[in-house]
Amino acid sequence: MTARGWRGVAALLIVALLAAACASGRTADTRRGITRAAASPLRDIGLIRPEIPPLLANLQYPYSTASLASGCPAVAYQIGELDAILGPESFQPGPDRNIWDRGGDYAESGTVAAAQSAANGLIPFRSWVRLISGASAAEREALRAFANGQQRRTFLRGYGASLGCPDVVPPPAPAPVPRPARNDAPTRGTQH
Repeated sequence: MTARGWRGVAALLIVALLAAACASGRTADTRRGITRAAASPLRDIGLIRPEIPPLLANLQYPYSTASLASGCPAVAYQIGELDAILGPESFQPGPDRNIWDRGGDYAESGTVAAAQSAANGLIPFRSWVRLISGASAAEREALRAFANGQQRRTFLRGYGASLGCPDVVPPPAPAPVPRPARNDAPTRGTQH
């Protein structure tokens, strides 16, 4: 198959994945993912820089208590600000998803991954272009800022717990309900 034929197949695959993801009812998430993937070449050449929220940009040392007002309300307020920027933590339970929602998630992630792969292939010598344009350094800076924000939130949760503040540490996820073991396999010595 020629290069032109492969491009046609790739375009058809992307359209099919887009249609499947859009049919899942998660079009807004898919649209954001596709938009982010399409902007990838612009980020690679440094025209679009990662946005760092001011709270994270001004965070120099995540373990400082100097700027923290005393008391539980100040700790809870700062945790709330960080939760708004960073989203839920990995141990916080998410929504229950049925098999149709999970299927839609799968179609969406496949669509966004295909678009990201196609966009990444537009710039030859991508790693060198990112290095020269400063896009790699800007991305590392943004990742470092978000990591500092996560460390600050974790520190504040521990600090608030040590002060005896209620509700600074979310409750743990409920334990999974054990399923009864199935004993369908015949055992030795039994006759059927």
